[in-house]
Amino acid sequence: MTTHPISIETAGGEYMESVLVIAWSAKAGDRVKAGDLLVTVETAKAATEIEADRDGWLAEIHYQEGQEAPVGAILGAISETEPQPFADTSKTQSAPAAVEKAASATETAETAVPISSVAGARIVASPLARRLALQAGIDLSGIAGSGPNGRIKQRDIVKAIDQRKSPKPATAASLAAPLVNAPQDSLPIVLLHGFGADRSAWRQVIPLLGSNIHTVAIDLPGHGSNADQGAESIEDLAAFVSDTLEDAGIEQAHVVGHSLGGATALSLTSVGRVAVRSLTLLAPGGLGPEIAGSFIAGLTRSTSADALDRWLTFMLAEATTLPQGYASAILRQMEKLGNRAALQTLAGHLFSGDTQIFDGVPALSRLDVPTRIIWGRSDRVIPCSHALRAPDFAAVHLLSGVGHVPQMETPALTARLIMETVRSAKT
Repeated sequence: MTTHPISIETAGGEYMESVLVIAWSAKAGDRVKAGDLLVTVETAKAATEIEADRDGWLAEIHYQEGQEAPVGAILGAISETEPQPFADTSKTQSAPAAVEKAASATETAETAVPISSVAGARIVASPLARRLALQAGIDLSGIAGSGPNGRIKQRDIVKAIDQRKSPKPATAASLAAPLVNAPQDSLPIVLLHGFGADRSAWRQVIPLLGSNIHTVAIDLPGHGSNADQGAESIEDLAAFVSDTLEDAGIEQAHVVGHSLGGATALSLTSVGRVAVRSLTLLAPGGLGPEIAGSFIAGLTRSTSADALDRWLTFMLAEATTLPQGYASAILRQMEKLGNRAALQTLAGHLFSGDTQIFDGVPALSRLDVPTRIIWGRSDRVIPCSHALRAPDFAAVHLLSGVGHVPQMETPALTARLIMETVRSAKT
């Protein structure tokens, strides 16, 4: 079987040594055609789409979503013939064994040295490490890199974040946000995304929650891996989440929800099959009637990257910009999943023009667990004034310079507030 490697030879920056795998648009074993989007990767500056250069089958995936890959590494391979029998390397290996072995040997042999301690030396860090450090307000010049030749990696930043909270050593959480992210010795934090997004919406927050955090990130019906699941109401969404958690053996959890996910989280508290021990709501739906109906329509009807970019930018504070190529990657993912009709159907049941036709205030008022509401003052999708309808026991945070997606615009503060809610819950 002849295979052809999938790789990226440049990361678009003078010092870019690695990329972050954001999303595979095909799975191992899928038939692909020349020009099809295979995988989207991210550097410190932009998202880059890698397309198939020939017809064939995606035979191998070596780097999973959320993993870093060195520039020039083989991310996967295309086969000219259908693999028989098919071995799903995406499930059995996370990176080429030779690369892992070499990296392990190098990192053992090298002494962790802060590159910046040498006069005039540049700081060598992975794009993911740079981004996490920026979000957490950490100066890279004070970090000792544990990678080859003192390169600063994600684990070094997570360790630095944890050391500010506790002297205990840290274990980095996975950005890939699997449905259940170990360890299992504490109540999980369930993360529910907003309309039109998927569970990857939390990938910037998860590493900042700290060590030993058990997270469960769920794709709502009509979204992501559950794009083929139907739903017509907030109650349908909550029932789906409840069933998913029960199937995973989870009887109680801390719940975090953004926008539509916030409305779902509130409804989940009324289902009664999973005990919600604390609730953190980010710009939740259902606390008032107003919503920018044009935004919902724009998300579901935009057929060009330029059009979608305008509506995605609408979510953010005016001074905030999206990474280059972000809208294009989202559009291609939507086309691959084929969930545009499902989103339009769901929107038709939940919204009428500029009106939300569901009410989460009664469920919010009945809560008897720690509750926190986080809202950007510059939110143009749902007015932050809805937070004023919160009962007196709920903590309310109105964030300056933040729009509709705090988890994207200020992930470090969002993670901090989530953990404050969790810690305030009864054990």
